[in-house]
Amino acid sequence: MPHVESAAASDGPPLQDAWHAEFQRLVPLWESLRNTSEVIIPISISRVNQFDAARLDVEMSAMLKEQLVKVFSLMKPGFLFQYEPELDAFLEFLIWRFSIWVDKPTPGNALMNLKYRDERAAPITGKEVRTGLEGPGLSVSQKIFYCISFVGGQYIWSRLQSFSAFRRWGDSEQRPLARCTWGLVQNAEGLYKAASFFNLLLFLYGGRYLLVPI
Repeated sequence: MPHVESAAASDGPPLQDAWHAEFQRLVPLWESLRNTSEVIIPISISRVNQFDAARLDVEMSAMLKEQLVKVFSLMKPGFLFQYEPELDAFLEFLIWRFSIWVDKPTPGNALMNLKYRDERAAPITGKEVRTGLEGPGLSVSQKIFYCISFVGGQYIWSRLQSFSAFRRWGDSEQRPLARCTWGLVQNAEGLYKAASFFNLLLFLYGGRYLLVPI
């Protein structure tokens, strides 16, 4: 009988402030559930996919160039050689115009399920994030800067190399200014390749964006 009485006593009414203690215990859990939409969701971007997409874009440009060269196959040999930088720039401009400029992925990015976007305006929290591809594309200024830096930069560099090789700036018989300019061009090319390789190592180690085109 004493055991029964103690059990009945334990089943009595709760303390007066029990509800307040339980409320204080559940408040942090409720706040965490309410603020779930504000939690930053980390997006893992595959470095291998970015690297493969860059290589696929290069191969796609080479395929387009091969088909375009066949159009001029009946012309005299060497005709397109002097206009090769302009031909490459034209193809790169076409790819930029019908992909990045209209907020579509490049051929390589499309195959790897990637896209260019403005990270400043992309959603990073809550229910808006599903696959990591959400958010607006690049801004107009970013698109123009991409065209000037990549398409225009590559054209200027290719034309400078072609012009210097045709003028034989590297010959010892040339004027000192021409030889000096040739040396600067070669040194700049070496520094660019070294920087590209170093950037690739950093990117493969722990980077998020492939900054320098391969």
